[in-house]
Amino acid sequence: MYFNRRFYENYVSTRDVEVLHEYSLKVLSDVGVSFKCEEALEIFKKHGATVEGDIVKIDETLLNKALATAPKMFTVTTNSGETHIGERFKPKTVGCYGPPKFLFEDDTYRVAHKDDSVKFIKLMHTSDVTDFVNNSAFDVPDLDKTQDDFYLPQVAMCLKYSDKPTYGNVANSMNTRGKSLKQAAKDIAVLYKEFYDIWDRPVLLTNACALSPLGYSYEVLDNIMGLVEENQPVTIITCSMTNMTAPAALMGSVIQNNATILAGIVLTQLMNPGVPVIYGTVSSPTDMKSMSLAIGAPEAQLIQMSSLALARYYQLPVRTGIAGTDSLKPDYQAGAESFMILMTSYLGKSDFVLNNAGILQSYAVGSYEKFVMDEEVNRLLMRLNQGIDINVEKAEKVFNDIKKAGPLGNYISGRTPKEYRQEHYLTQLFNRRAGDQQPIVDEIGDIRDRAAKIVQDRMDNYKAPDLTKKQQEILNRYLPEDEKF
Repeated sequence: MYFNRRFYENYVSTRDVEVLHEYSLKVLSDVGVSFKCEEALEIFKKHGATVEGDIVKIDETLLNKALATAPKMFTVTTNSGETHIGERFKPKTVGCYGPPKFLFEDDTYRVAHKDDSVKFIKLMHTSDVTDFVNNSAFDVPDLDKTQDDFYLPQVAMCLKYSDKPTYGNVANSMNTRGKSLKQAAKDIAVLYKEFYDIWDRPVLLTNACALSPLGYSYEVLDNIMGLVEENQPVTIITCSMTNMTAPAALMGSVIQNNATILAGIVLTQLMNPGVPVIYGTVSSPTDMKSMSLAIGAPEAQLIQMSSLALARYYQLPVRTGIAGTDSLKPDYQAGAESFMILMTSYLGKSDFVLNNAGILQSYAVGSYEKFVMDEEVNRLLMRLNQGIDINVEKAEKVFNDIKKAGPLGNYISGRTPKEYRQEHYLTQLFNRRAGDQQPIVDEIGDIRDRAAKIVQDRMDNYKAPDLTKKQQEILNRYLPEDEKF
């Protein structure tokens, strides 16, 4: 059983949520949100929203109408089965997304290449704590970029190397030349439908980030509308920065984020009532010394807990929590920050986590070793969420154990008991050994060395999905030449 601890309620009360909601409504109705897309503006006009230029103002009635059709939970179906998303289920996860550079075992940074993207897909495919795969590095320099669409080849590689469902990235005007981005998004959805031969249900999930403050670019809107028309779910998120693209006060950031996300959700429901949508944010504070995003700061955790509380108030699936850090390497800072920010997801709990493993320096760097270390953080938090099993029947048994051992006795006898194996998480990565330190270090090495060995073992033992001949033929239409079957 996966318990819902509602961790956020220790920080954001029901009354707090009502205040945040009240002022979000004022922002929606009095300030509005910019939508840089004529088609989107026409949809809002048709349904009674106030449209002034590219600014859309939404009243409470229209918002409630949209929220009434947005599902509380939904399912992504692939050939490997069903992935359920919603409060009843444990958080679903996907690894690092989009870092332009990678940190390698020899402590060098370099631009990611196609092989790096493939290696990360394999890591996600073989992970016991990652539910979706995606292209960790995309539009890499060694892709063939002479063709009009070099986005679909990257999409196809996810399907080649993993049978887990895919968390998609939005197409952009650089990698889908010669056609509208809305059509590009529809083409992606159709590829997945054809590959799985599933035409009437969600088959992938895609991230769509608003433009703070209070706006949506035409690129993101085209992707949202294309996917929604194909009845595919989208995650509407903000990534605002306090005192830069959001108010300095955390409350102001939360209100602005909430209004922006709700406006995007309204659009999805006006277009296709009942289409699945996830409410999400990775908004974080700004480090004013460097004017950079600080995803590992405690304020990022507080913003995400507030967003989690609001999403639960609206009864929407919610994305929060990342294994986020601003550190340049997988060091003490990286571990502390990643554990703290990821807590929302597992102790909260939210429904979806992008970047659950492998990210460094505010999304700018990917690391194979940190991916493995972050997997362990995910496992530790899942164990924390389980809590202690306390019940009267077990109390009677442990009392008899205590009585049998008596004062100054012990509990070691024969094989390790079932209760120990059931209730203790036995780490395979972190050190738990005691004794003379140097021989232990000589034997097991540094934690980063241990993580690198796990990465290599998983690459050596990776097994590709068993695809049908028809599926291979479909992918061959899109895969890069050196990746074709």
